Amino acid sequence: MDITDLHLKDYLQGFQETLKNQQADYRVAILEAGSDAGEFERFINRQFRLRLQHYMLTSRARALETRLAITSRSTHFLLYQRDQLIAVLRATPAPFEWASLAQHHVSPTVALARHVEFSRLITHSQQHRPVSINGLLATAAEWAIDRGYQGVTALCRSPQRQLFQRFGLTPIASHAMHIEQRARGDYWLLSAEWRQILMALDQPVNMNVHQPEYRDVHNRQY
Repeated sequence: MDITDLHLKDYLQGFQETLKNQQADYRVAILEAGSDAGEFERFINRQFRLRLQHYMLTSRARALETRLAITSRSTHFLLYQRDQLIAVLRATPAPFEWASLAQHHVSPTVALARHVEFSRLITHSQQHRPVSINGLLATAAEWAIDRGYQGVTALCRSPQRQLFQRFGLTPIASHAMHIEQRARGDYWLLSAEWRQILMALDQPVNMNVHQPEYRDVHNRQY
């Protein structure tokens, strides 16, 4: 672990401490790969149905996850308020889900081979404070650093692009992609090494939880 990783871990632990100090009833549970992810799956499935995002529940979408063994290879992060599950995030090593979804647009490079894919960042309500989502992302990023990954990649809708860019990720392509399996919605492919995330978090304005547009963005799903 180099000095950049250590410095970044200090920032990430600071976000987690802020979550604990400001929201004492919040906690993040980590389900390592191979653990029972049933609660995670039930949560996201319910959110997809409530948001009428049925394309996330098709047999084609299920078949892709099965073929890539995504559930068994992924680590799941669950954010609770008291005993209620309010947000989730999934971290998956290569091969990435987005590589199959966006194969007609872009292919993974060797530089991303040691990254981890963040996906399924979903909250259950618009009312949850951004500090709680910062804490969830920080927990996942620290987990990834500790396991030797070199950065993060993500495929997200246009509204979430702002959230991930505040966390230091930048677009790989110069334009949005239309993903056929996702109702041809606009998606952005992002990535960042730890040094880029450190630079972003070193700019307080990037993680200002009081900005109103931040509150609007984080409740939507990936």
